[in-house]
Amino acid sequence: MADKHYRALVCTHWGHWNELELQALQRPVLAPGQVRIRVRHAGIGFALSLFVAGTYQRRPPLPFTPGTEVAGEIMEVAPDVRQLRPDLRTGQRVIAALDWGALAQEAVALAHTVYALPDAVPLCAAAALPITYATSWSALQWAARLQAGESVLVHGASGGLGMAAVQIASHLGAQVIATASTEEKRSAALVHGAAHALPSDAVALPTAVKALCPAGGAQVVFDPVGGDLADASLRCMAPGGRLLAMGFASGRIPQFPANLLLVKNLGVLGFNYGRYIGWGLTDERAVHAPAVQALVGQITQAVASGAIAAPRTMHFPLPQWQQALDTTMSRRAVGKVILDF
Repeated sequence: MADKHYRALVCTHWGHWNELELQALQRPVLAPGQVRIRVRHAGIGFALSLFVAGTYQRRPPLPFTPGTEVAGEIMEVAPDVRQLRPDLRTGQRVIAALDWGALAQEAVALAHTVYALPDAVPLCAAAALPITYATSWSALQWAARLQAGESVLVHGASGGLGMAAVQIASHLGAQVIATASTEEKRSAALVHGAAHALPSDAVALPTAVKALCPAGGAQVVFDPVGGDLADASLRCMAPGGRLLAMGFASGRIPQFPANLLLVKNLGVLGFNYGRYIGWGLTDERAVHAPAVQALVGQITQAVASGAIAAPRTMHFPLPQWQQALDTTMSRRAVGKVILDF
């Protein structure tokens, strides 16, 4: 590691994502508990635009490098990591969930949220696993307590989070009904495990969904979109159904009428995976690390065994970082957008 500099996208001020700057940064000294990773691939999510605008619930200190998901190899570990995580070693293929710092040739993560990657999982797709797939899996299992045989309605089913939910719900034995805005996106959802794919038409959706569900509606709704689709979801649900509020990519945070919740015994569940990886009001990652490491291990083994297909990804080399971010923010992506280093 003679060269102590690396390239990274840097946010110098709160603003638009296209104002990021590609800079050469000096490699920091590792603090206790930290792991240095040579980034090969970094995931890009919709929340990045909120991070750099300063409107996300967490505001990193300026300047900072955005991005929270990486896949690569361990370059170096702090001395105490050998006791804290003896399973991590230099040269090992890993994925990691970061507070920020992913869109760079090198990244530093806390050992609690670094995960070994089986050889059978392609590194080029693995950056989608530590947060995107972990979020969908934990929401469906931990929060919604999805049961095999239930019907699951997944909105935004062609995006990174939605497509992960389609794959995982299908893997867990559910009947998946996907919604997406174009025929191409609906076809992708069908290929990845959806039993049915419907247009994102809030007016027509309740009738169409109820006709497909033996229980007269979906028992679980996975919604990273919000807005009109969230409003329509209550009319798509079976009595006793659970709606997972995962995000608001539409730009409008829905307001749910309590009378409909009461009459149909519905539950609206907010789910913030960030709480488990240190992004809450207090840093609880050490407390939740055993459960999260087991969860991510379950995900990587499912992909390694072929029980779940490797994440569908769209790749962009570093010089095309603006195109990569625009593809995500304009909701044109089919699968997870990955920036390659």
